[in-house]
Amino acid sequence: MPLQVSEIDLQRTLFRFLTKSARKGELADPAAAEQRFPADAGAVDLFEIANGMQARLSEIYPGAPDLRGLLGGASADDLAAMQSYDWVTVGIYAFGLPPTKTRSGTAESSAHRALKEWAASNGAVLGAPAGSVGVTERWFPSGDESDAAFIGESESLIVEVRPAGAEPHELQQALFTLVKMRAVRHAELSLDGRDDDVRVTLVVEQEPGAATRELAENLGVAVYVR
Repeated sequence: MPLQVSEIDLQRTLFRFLTKSARKGELADPAAAEQRFPADAGAVDLFEIANGMQARLSEIYPGAPDLRGLLGGASADDLAAMQSYDWVTVGIYAFGLPPTKTRSGTAESSAHRALKEWAASNGAVLGAPAGSVGVTERWFPSGDESDAAFIGESESLIVEVRPAGAEPHELQQALFTLVKMRAVRHAELSLDGRDDDVRVTLVVEQEPGAATRELAENLGVAVYVR
């Protein structure tokens, strides 16, 4: 039985993807956006979701830029307006979407963001499934988002990252987060009668302690030191 995802979850996920692209000054890639949804690509009409999202946005913030332009057709002036708009406030009050957080509950650091973007761009180094495309913040039905993920035809690789300076408890938290997302991914696949291989990796920037290494091994989590 295919996994059913609520309309509001799809809107929130697309909103997050589009507005982050705006803040980074990048046009959204619909093909990459589709990989963030736990549904067959053909079952997700991004423009329909964007239309519903814009209708809600227009009710509360009639002066907000039209987000649908990020799916194509926006002028340079339109993009400049979108990139400078206060999407955090809009996300909170229009969609109940809080600002992006790390797993520790603090605002995401530039080091964390850079490392997860590196991970999503270096699948070959991390042993990603052949032919898969890395994405950051892949959404899972449990409400979790991985720092990076690679979804192949018959296997998946889920990645969490922790930059230099991460405390041992933060690394432990990341390991258990990966265990949870691995289980959720298996459950997600089982609804379609599939039993794909799901691997998980923690990417760090300094050698973790012996206790962290031992815990990772016991939990079946690979550790990659960049």
